[in-house]
Amino acid sequence: MATRLLSVEYVQSIAQNEVVALPARRCLFFTDAAAPTIQTANDVAFTTPLAMTLTNGSCEVAGGFLRCTSAGPINVTVKPH
Repeated sequence: MATRLLSVEYVQSIAQNEVVALPARRCLFFTDAAAPTIQTANDVAFTTPLAMTLTNGSCEVAGGFLRCTSAGPINVTVKPH
């Protein structure tokens, strides 16, 4: 199955444990979900995942992959930063 690329500028949904690719440039990631658990990694297999730390529902991201491991789906927006 192909990995979906998150597009910039509009709201998208990510299901629980769905792996998505981030745009290959620095972006601001935002979600209105209450305290989601989101991981990021440099490979689609999540060999060495890192927890994303959200402040007020947002954080900077740059390339790589992410997944939401808490109950989903969650709505997210990715904007150029």
